[in-house]
Amino acid sequence: MPLRSSVDPLSGRSYEIDWGEGNREGLRLNEKGNSFILMFMGERKNQSHKLVIFDLDGTLTRERSIWEYIHKRLGKWYGFAENYQKKFLAGEISYEEFCERDAQVWKGMRVGDLVEIAKTVPFYPGIDELIGHLKQRGLRLALVSSGLSVLSNWVHERFGFDYSVSNDLLHEEGILTGKVKIQVYYDRKAEWVRKILDQYKVEPEESIGIGDSVGDLEMFRVVGFSIAFNSSCRDLDQIATHCVQSQNLSDVIPKLPL
Repeated sequence: MPLRSSVDPLSGRSYEIDWGEGNREGLRLNEKGNSFILMFMGERKNQSHKLVIFDLDGTLTRERSIWEYIHKRLGKWYGFAENYQKKFLAGEISYEEFCERDAQVWKGMRVGDLVEIAKTVPFYPGIDELIGHLKQRGLRLALVSSGLSVLSNWVHERFGFDYSVSNDLLHEEGILTGKVKIQVYYDRKAEWVRKILDQYKVEPEESIGIGDSVGDLEMFRVVGFSIAFNSSCRDLDQIATHCVQSQNLSDVIPKLPL
């Protein structure tokens, strides 16, 4: 908005008033090159979005799969666990069997050892800026991941998320049993998105989804606004509100409807 001229009725001095942009929390007064801020009590523009739901692997982290990352760190991927993925993608085994076979590889290990490996997963730069920006705006944050809770629980705590759900490796007295509790199927995230919306009494059009792969298609179809970040899926790009290709998550901020 252009500057408007005004005159102080007491002093007779002339001012220019800059109303600023976005949510008008104050006025900027300019007098002969000097700037002053005049705060006023007024209603902020109503924020139309209240919740952001993130995918985790490949969206907040540089690794597209925590399952694969752990296998590689343990030397169990190439020529071994990668074959389970190939069989699943070829339709030779179910998603349940795929996850069970992966979990069997780690049977007998201490769950704490896998947690420590998960903590070494590299995040995209800019994650702190993005999360901080969203919190400053008062949005709730949720994670829906078809990865593992050894990572999502730690991310939840580290970055102060409000909600998170992923798949649990079962253990007894801290020792992995080789079983897994599947909570999030890679192609069924919509059911969790709806649960989160219901829990926080948020309408779909008030929610934002951020993801990177075919597993986020259902989430994007439910939320009101979506951002595909470094997407590996053409279909996801086509239905996303915005697509961002970047090595820094802070580049998502200008695309947000906030």
